[in-house]
Amino acid sequence: MTSRLTDKKVQALKAEPGQRLEVYDTAEPGLLIRVSDAGLKTWFCRYRLKGGRQPRLKLGTYPATSLTDARERARNARKCVEAGEDPGELERKAELEARAQKVRTFGDLIQAYFSACEDGSWIPKGRRKKDKTIESERKLYERHIKKVLSRLSITAIGRAEIRAVTQGMFATGIRTQCNHAQALIRQAFSYALDQELVETNPAMAMPAPAPKNTRERVLSDAELKAVWSAFGKPAGVKDDNGKSPQISKGVGIALRVITLLLQRRVEVATMRVQDIDIENAVWRIPGDRVKNGRPHSVPLPPAALQLIKDALAIRTHSGSPWVFPSPRGGGEQSIDPDALTRAMGHVTHALKLQLAGPHDLRRTGATLLSSERIGIAPFIVSQVLNHTTDAGGGSATTRRHYNVNLYAAEKRHALEEWAKLLLEIVGEGVANSKVVVKPSIDHAATAPM
Repeated sequence: MTSRLTDKKVQALKAEPGQRLEVYDTAEPGLLIRVSDAGLKTWFCRYRLKGGRQPRLKLGTYPATSLTDARERARNARKCVEAGEDPGELERKAELEARAQKVRTFGDLIQAYFSACEDGSWIPKGRRKKDKTIESERKLYERHIKKVLSRLSITAIGRAEIRAVTQGMFATGIRTQCNHAQALIRQAFSYALDQELVETNPAMAMPAPAPKNTRERVLSDAELKAVWSAFGKPAGVKDDNGKSPQISKGVGIALRVITLLLQRRVEVATMRVQDIDIENAVWRIPGDRVKNGRPHSVPLPPAALQLIKDALAIRTHSGSPWVFPSPRGGGEQSIDPDALTRAMGHVTHALKLQLAGPHDLRRTGATLLSSERIGIAPFIVSQVLNHTTDAGGGSATTRRHYNVNLYAAEKRHALEEWAKLLLEIVGEGVANSKVVVKPSIDHAATAPM
């Protein structure tokens, strides 16, 4: 549709429901106004380039951009075309340059990256990042990257500056997380490259600063004894610089609980008081707090039950809903599961052991449970770990929907036998006898959680 537009005509333009109306202005070649059925009126200029392509350039919306302004912008666009330029490309470059002026430092870049991930405008792998992942990345940045890179110009950061971050982490025993830090820096620069804020990605193709965990790590008896002792008495362990691992009382107990119960670090870190049945010695984890979404009952051997009681006794905020509350926030939050991973890194570094994490404690216990030293059937080990089983048919349906306490007796037997073996290994119990964990947490030499 064409018409010699006037303000009165533009004001009167309406589109039919579900339709879109376009009207070309006969007074200015290429100028058109698009009207949506919701009443939105947008100015465009259509022009032809030498190759025959006919792009459209958005000029603004009416009435913020008046008819007079739209005609002036359309004339300017036509002058660019006559001069051999693409007005749309010129405008895009101007927008990028303006954006680059706002993103000068790495601190500016990382915040732009986080915002783009959160609103879904940056999805390089075709899938939007989970809020939990972004939250973890923010914590990683604040804890390890910010102090080194935040004030540096993005054009001044090279591999040496990135290594300053990862080598500093590695030197303090933080291994896997330094790989994650380098990956986060690389992703931020990939975003900057896409936005044409930089010309190269300095973190691209950099080798991982720490050996990758192949998920096959099983601790030996000697290693188990060493880390167990360090969880309780970190002051007794010194690294090459004479420093002890910074492990709080709560974190030390939580790591011992993981070793005894073989549950996931997130589940232990977020253990709730209301889920602990002290009288019946059971920890009942609801489905919404479990990785596979399936409610899980964990029998508590005497040693594990005593550790949980110890954790409850040392809480600063006695009214907190968490067995392991964070020292920050008045007890309203649990400890960060990453604190357990960091503590394991500090311990293995100070002990000069191969890197190990909380999941390796879980794997070690599961391996010993099914070994000839205890001889628990693999299927029961799977129930202890709360893995999804391969059982099908009616049995699977019954387990999933009706009976969350299946194999309770078998799980209790397995965990009690594991507790006996573990405490024998670490020198705090004798096999085939009831054991009670020794009060070996060194309260005076520990740091805040």
